[in-house]
Amino acid sequence: MNRRLARIGAIALTIAIAPALAHAQTPLTLQGAVAYALSHDPTVAAKYAAVTAQAHAVAVQEGQTFPTVSAMAQSILQKQEHYGGAYQLIGIAPQANFSQNTVSIGISNYSLNSGGLGFLQLASANASLAAAREDLARSEDLVAANVTNAFYSVAQKKGIVALDASDLGYQDALLSAARIKAREGATAGVDVLRARVAQAKSASTLVAARADVQNAYEQLAHTIGAPLDTAFAVPAAIPEPALPKGAIDVLENIATAERPDVISARKTLLAARETRKGWDRELFPSLQIQASLGNQYSPTESALFQAFSKTPIPRGSPGFWQIGVTTTFTLPLVDYGQRHTERVNDDAQIAADERALANVVSQAQLDVRQQYRAAQTALAQLAYAKEEARLGLEAARIAQLQYRNGVIALADVIQAQQTSVQAQTDLVDARVAYVEAVVALRVAVGTYSPESAVADL
Repeated sequence: MNRRLARIGAIALTIAIAPALAHAQTPLTLQGAVAYALSHDPTVAAKYAAVTAQAHAVAVQEGQTFPTVSAMAQSILQKQEHYGGAYQLIGIAPQANFSQNTVSIGISNYSLNSGGLGFLQLASANASLAAAREDLARSEDLVAANVTNAFYSVAQKKGIVALDASDLGYQDALLSAARIKAREGATAGVDVLRARVAQAKSASTLVAARADVQNAYEQLAHTIGAPLDTAFAVPAAIPEPALPKGAIDVLENIATAERPDVISARKTLLAARETRKGWDRELFPSLQIQASLGNQYSPTESALFQAFSKTPIPRGSPGFWQIGVTTTFTLPLVDYGQRHTERVNDDAQIAADERALANVVSQAQLDVRQQYRAAQTALAQLAYAKEEARLGLEAARIAQLQYRNGVIALADVIQAQQTSVQAQTDLVDARVAYVEAVVALRVAVGTYSPESAVADL
């Protein structure tokens, strides 16, 4: 919960500095892109406004549920001449000059409703606040996932460009070897034609790959709500973050304690249970309480007493305190089944919220297990992809040497190179898939904010 509250404050700060970010010259990293997207996404802004509105509603309800302590300072100064006042009829005339000073601290008209109705309403307000925070967190996580996918889509396509450039170099070397062999009469001239076809195809693929990179950059800028020519600091090497530490049951326990959707479901159930307790509210009285303490001193009265007293009147006042309680007890005699149907409804709501909480907890555990398994699978596939790429590169290198020495045909070399390029492409895809799986697992656990989930990427 503290993490989500800190994130809400961070969003407000990000919104404040967003105009500066929009014109920043420094290329945006993944962390900067996520922060920028969070500050510009209209859905997140609307969800954040809903959270602040509900937080205000909770504060208002707390002010109505708990006694409000206030301080008061009052100074009265009155002057009149030839004014009879309200008591002139009985021969009492007001003083020409009057002054009085009062300071106090107290509780004014605090109502403790029967059965603690205010506490029930506060529990309901807190449940609504938790639901609003869960809605905001879900929107933020979705933004972070989309930005991460778009960011590493650029890295993926840049890696493909590097592979295609390397493949074009390989085809250039192969064409050169085919021409040499053709001049020497070691092979037929058709090998040169085939090598030129393979070279042209590689060149065409490289052109398309470079266009894909530019498209991916612009799509990333559009995803975060930035100008399309925004610069990004996309790393050449895709990182390989470590899996979250801890056994799967530990991660499940963390998720069921920290995920906003679980917290929201628990608070909703708590509000339903508190509402059920309020069914007995007619059995309790309502209390109207007021209390204060302070000091009140009238210089006018002191001067008047001193005029009729032979001994000095001490200045100042010993202070005062007062407390009052009004108790009201009401019991409905004929309510046409209102209390009975209320109890039936409250019990049904508790049962529904208990099932909803169980379902949310089960979903959290399922998410953690599946995302953890997906991350482990992606890590294993990454290891296989590395080995596949290494072997493919070596096979293509050996095939080129064999062709130069007349051991194998050109078609075999081209096939070996195609296999190698595909293996290296699979490696790039596996790196990106692993990063995305780790981010998804972090989000599923619930202890990461959108910024911290990508902090080391």
